[in-house]
Amino acid sequence: MKYLLIAFLITLISCSYTNQPKETTKVFTLDEVKSSGFKNRGEFQTEFKDSKISIWGFYKGREVAFIMYPSVELAKSSGLSTAKEQTEKIEIVEKNIGHGPNVEKLACRGYKPGVGVAGRGGLKLNSYSQSVLGLNGTLIINKSDIFLTNDEIENNAPPCVRREPLYTHYKIFGNLVIMAEPLTTEDENGTADFVEKISSALPE
Repeated sequence: MKYLLIAFLITLISCSYTNQPKETTKVFTLDEVKSSGFKNRGEFQTEFKDSKISIWGFYKGREVAFIMYPSVELAKSSGLSTAKEQTEKIEIVEKNIGHGPNVEKLACRGYKPGVGVAGRGGLKLNSYSQSVLGLNGTLIINKSDIFLTNDEIENNAPPCVRREPLYTHYKIFGNLVIMAEPLTTEDENGTADFVEKISSALPE
């Protein structure tokens, strides 16, 4: 009985340890980021304070972003501020704006292809050719893709119920800020776990 109790405690401690978020003080290079399986598709238009590189792309079919800093210290200071800024979600008080003022990558949530939604009020998007349908029918846009005047609104534009940050979760890992989009089929813990998987895929 004593040995069974000891074995149980060892297993419990081991499981608790493996569930802890992975941390590192490593300074990653761009080649090391790409070696994780990340497929680079573009750069941010915003010049983030103190950053060296800011890119977005896909990892295992989901859009993610990496913002690289010269040091771990800058990632923990300037990078943390940028991560909070780019994932800032606010309560809608004006039209359908549910994001902070400096968020670059936006998503129209609440829209499903071929179905549509109630509550079409607010800003409309321009042509489909300048927008991208992401996972689970999330319409991904940049601020420049949104018509701001009535003359420019198209009747066949998909409804945009809520304009929110595309990325909802982030992690400071070494000299990197890692951000990821959520799935509609997962809760916040699921998205956080996905970000952990990205960090675990980076070379040690």
